[in-house]
Amino acid sequence: MAERLSAREAVTALADDATFAELPVPARRPKPDGPLGWPGYDASRARASERTGEQESVVCGTARVGGTRAVLIAFEFGFLGGSLGEGTGDRLEAAYAYARERRFPIVPLVATGGSRMQEGMLALTQLQRVARQSALTREAGLAQVAVLRDPTTGGGWATLGAGADVVLALPGAQVGFAGSRVRPADADP
Repeated sequence: MAERLSAREAVTALADDATFAELPVPARRPKPDGPLGWPGYDASRARASERTGEQESVVCGTARVGGTRAVLIAFEFGFLGGSLGEGTGDRLEAAYAYARERRFPIVPLVATGGSRMQEGMLALTQLQRVARQSALTREAGLAQVAVLRDPTTGGGWATLGAGADVVLALPGAQVGFAGSRVRPADADP
């Protein structure tokens, strides 16, 4: 297994010194215990926030990378497994739109277990939102360079990873559509 950096550690490792500036967070007022009223979801989010210092599973901002201005999207795996929910989708959509408006390449630093089960089908619709943003960015002629961290599975792999123009994986990173907890390595004949 590769060393698991936090979102901000991954940004610091990639960005030129002191050039990262976080993008504004889109406003969203979530329903108590999420869209499904999943018992304990708010408490899980609060624990994840306390543990990581983040309010959501992604940190988005701009930075210089090798002298080039880019939009960076860094997943915080420590926040509910880096899972994608409505708040994540809002942040990703805003980051892609910002990149297109300013003609910046986009660099996702992906570490996710996939969709957030506590949000049900609404979590799965975030994959469509992200895939659409990736397609619009491609149509705009802007580069998308994905860095796959450990783990990169599920919809995060299918949209942010596989949808990029250039895909790089860190040594030892588990990458695939289904992770080892969903489909063990010895499951195939």
